[in-house]
Amino acid sequence: MKLFKNIIPGAWFMAFACICGTAKAQQQNDTDKVLTARQESIIPIAAYAATGNQAYLSQALNNGLDVGLPVNDIKEILVQLYAYAGFPRSLNAIGTLEKVVNDRQHSGINDAAGNTPAATRFIPSKFAFGKKVQTKLTGTTNIGAPQKYVPVIDTFLKEHLFADIFGRDNLDYQHREIATISALASMDGTAAQLRSHLQVGRNVGLSEQQLRRVAFLISTKVGWREGSTVTSILPELFNTTTADIIKTKNGMTMEKVTFPQQNITVAGHLFLPKQFDRHKRYPAILVGHPAGGVKEQTAGLYAEKLAEQGYITLAFDASYQGESGGEPRFLEDPAVRTEDYRAATDYLSNHPSVDPDRIGVLGICAGGGFAIKAAQTEHRLKAVATVSMVDLGQLRREGLKGMLKPQLQQRLDEVGKQRTREAQGAPIKYVNYVFNSREEIPAGATGMYQEGYDYYRTPRGQHPNSQNKYVFTSLDKLMAFTALDHVAMISPRPLLLIIGQEADSRYFSDDAFARAAAPKELFEVPGASHIDMYDRPEYVPQAVKKLSDFFGQYLK
Repeated sequence: MKLFKNIIPGAWFMAFACICGTAKAQQQNDTDKVLTARQESIIPIAAYAATGNQAYLSQALNNGLDVGLPVNDIKEILVQLYAYAGFPRSLNAIGTLEKVVNDRQHSGINDAAGNTPAATRFIPSKFAFGKKVQTKLTGTTNIGAPQKYVPVIDTFLKEHLFADIFGRDNLDYQHREIATISALASMDGTAAQLRSHLQVGRNVGLSEQQLRRVAFLISTKVGWREGSTVTSILPELFNTTTADIIKTKNGMTMEKVTFPQQNITVAGHLFLPKQFDRHKRYPAILVGHPAGGVKEQTAGLYAEKLAEQGYITLAFDASYQGESGGEPRFLEDPAVRTEDYRAATDYLSNHPSVDPDRIGVLGICAGGGFAIKAAQTEHRLKAVATVSMVDLGQLRREGLKGMLKPQLQQRLDEVGKQRTREAQGAPIKYVNYVFNSREEIPAGATGMYQEGYDYYRTPRGQHPNSQNKYVFTSLDKLMAFTALDHVAMISPRPLLLIIGQEADSRYFSDDAFARAAAPKELFEVPGASHIDMYDRPEYVPQAVKKLSDFFGQYLK
């Protein structure tokens, strides 16, 4: 059945999330994909099949079928993987595929079957045919030390792997190598074979950029270590550097980076100031996005604007969200969200161009609450700022201005029942942050009701990685979270709270300011609402100017 079948509106709390926005000027060309959606879907399928993770494999298979990967192509991938991951993993994965396809058929989804392989004629012999294929893939007729030591294994490789399997014509060499590289990178003890198949991938026409994308997806789907292993080999193969650099429309330099957060890979955009000199050390600011947002939206906008002021800035996707790793997707776990800020601080503290004694943090909306929570005990963060800050725990417990307090126990009852259903095998239930269409918005709705849709579900702020949903059972963790209990612990480090004067969420910043100890400042932007502060050109420059002055005073 479809993975995301159970997305429901959840109107009594979905409209009160922190919504994400973007500015048209901020553009990283992140929609220019170097692999097709079908090619990308092969990566987690091969990785989870090779590691034997059937639950994640099931989700990956659904995703692959959803983007049009034919059933026979998936069968071929799983057949090929037995040569690399073994019969047990291959057979188990094939069983999972059969169940997924049957479940989808029962749900009325008829997936494309795809092509079946034609009969292969081994001329002049199977060994000679396999040798020809192997030579084409590897670019050499040389054989390795293991084949020399045990010659029969060379016969098996040529006659079976390269003739019987690679000789089947319903999957091209590029797709086969994407699968093989993904599987080998996900398993322990296969570094030599991984290196060889990355070279094979290059030989069959996969570019460095495509292989970097494979490495990135391995990193976020399997693990930071696994993806980093692939990334570390590519410069040697292509005689390049490890950096994945993009130029923004404003002429800024941005690097796509990843870093570990325990066993999860966090994906980020690192913005470098103009006239950047790698021999110098700069002050740095990490930027956290709103709930439901991603780094390409308002967090990236502020990160780029602050980089223009001379800072190294890092906008990152929260764990389980955007391009970052973590399963289940779209989980909102406040403990993990807070730890993301520490992991981002780890990354910046060890960056060769960052002065580790001059790191600040900016959090937007729910990201502001999580930034405050982290900074209370994270002393490496020397200056703390927020824009349109909310405490997502309080917001989930009470709703905006307390309107959901009477429903608290009922909602937690529903969460418990859903956890029981999912423990019995029911699909994950997702709920929306905001209304998906204008027609769903109640008549006379104002404030975040209207703004949420306008920013989150229209071209103004919409982004494909920000999918307007989160795991329903996240609510039990969110409702137990408080961001503002120990704001005073940030002192003697400075705290700046920026809020739109007309924001219906401003009471969160007022509360934080009242609880905080000096030095502290509450800065109002006249005429602005909560979400106006995300990207409105008449308001964002005012916030950026204040932030630049603030960080300039305390970090420079």
